[in-house]
Amino acid sequence: MTPHIPNGAEHEVVVTGIGLVAGQLTDPEALFDHLAEGRTLITEHPLHKEWGVPCAVSAHIDPAVRQELADAVPEEAGPLGSAGVLAWHAAAQAWQRSGLPRRLDSERGGVFLACNRMVMEPAELTALADHVDHEAGALDLDGYLERLDGTAAPDAADGLDPQRYQKVQPDSATAALADYFGAAGVLETHADACAAGGMAIGSAYRYIRSGTLDVALAGGAESLTTLTSVTAFYGVGALAPADGRDPAQISRPFDKDRSGFVIGDGAAFLVLESRAHAEARGARILATVAGYAGVTEAVKMTSSSRDGADYAQCMRAALTDAGLAPEDIDHVNAHGTSTEANDTCEAAALHTVFGARAAHLPITGNKSAMGHSLANSGAAEAVLSVLSLQRQTLLPTLNFTEPDEVTSGLDVVTERRPARVTAVLSNSFGFGGQNCSLILAEAGGARP
Repeated sequence: MTPHIPNGAEHEVVVTGIGLVAGQLTDPEALFDHLAEGRTLITEHPLHKEWGVPCAVSAHIDPAVRQELADAVPEEAGPLGSAGVLAWHAAAQAWQRSGLPRRLDSERGGVFLACNRMVMEPAELTALADHVDHEAGALDLDGYLERLDGTAAPDAADGLDPQRYQKVQPDSATAALADYFGAAGVLETHADACAAGGMAIGSAYRYIRSGTLDVALAGGAESLTTLTSVTAFYGVGALAPADGRDPAQISRPFDKDRSGFVIGDGAAFLVLESRAHAEARGARILATVAGYAGVTEAVKMTSSSRDGADYAQCMRAALTDAGLAPEDIDHVNAHGTSTEANDTCEAAALHTVFGARAAHLPITGNKSAMGHSLANSGAAEAVLSVLSLQRQTLLPTLNFTEPDEVTSGLDVVTERRPARVTAVLSNSFGFGGQNCSLILAEAGGARP
């Protein structure tokens, strides 16, 4: 099966490099092997119990690994926050593996980063509160920023990083990557909730397919296993409580006993190129991006229509974009958050789109082992989908033992499975109705 490139699409889009950071692992193949063995990244967080949050587990970056990555960032990359450091490492790894020169120095290169805006932690909120005039209902933001950078009172920065404001802006990392790799033709920073990683890749794909760009660095990074984020997600009922359970058994996509997602950190990037550009320089082509759809709906802030209609629309739009039929898909990398609402919507949509074939279409939920790294999750799952195509192997979904009424009838993969894989549908469905489906296919030959 060779994906058909629709009329008006001038350039086939290929993947020539991948990079990833997750848990204690700092390369994609190591993560793939880890997951294939049925192992998890979800462990007790060293600070969550101290904070007193009921969901004291996460798929966080190991503190020693995080420090090593921070130390490895070159000075010329500029100041980067916690998510930016992860982004830089995964992006640099993908770029190096692609075989591109250290600097592209071309307006036909771009950077597409997915990262939700970082939230303020308790020490920062306390410092900010000193600049609130409650009677007037006003915030002296200039005074706060001056205090951070020390221009107003050098001895009163309260131990906060003077570059904190710059570092927490996601577009700071986008600009830093573009400057470092000389790829500033198009810069985009996506904050489309849990769909952002897929949408960043999808946007880059469209720029290359249209002929506007030759090369794009596209992916996501997230570092939100923090007190404020964990408290907020637990407050809306999205996080699974630990309840004394083994951390490895808490995330349960599509299982009847699922109780919420487990939050995670991480970063993942792909280097995308037009096939002509990649072949002209003799690059190794890992896969193609065959189709993409980004669909916005607004049923409810934290869930979509329970009949799966919105998710089904998104999947069908991606198939149409790729010129493929449902029977051309060999594997689904599901969003599979392990929340009751999301899994219900996605399972219903899979039944709608694939009909009776859903019972024989292998489905994997990577978040069962990796947790949910929000804006990064779609990028990480795209990288794993590329490796499934490369290795002709499907990864297992941990903790799936029994379906409920809606998730019944799906072929949820529970052990590493060798399989003929030519095309993978990778889904990402976000809070607020941001929905995304990517189709990744074998490297193949030239399009018909």
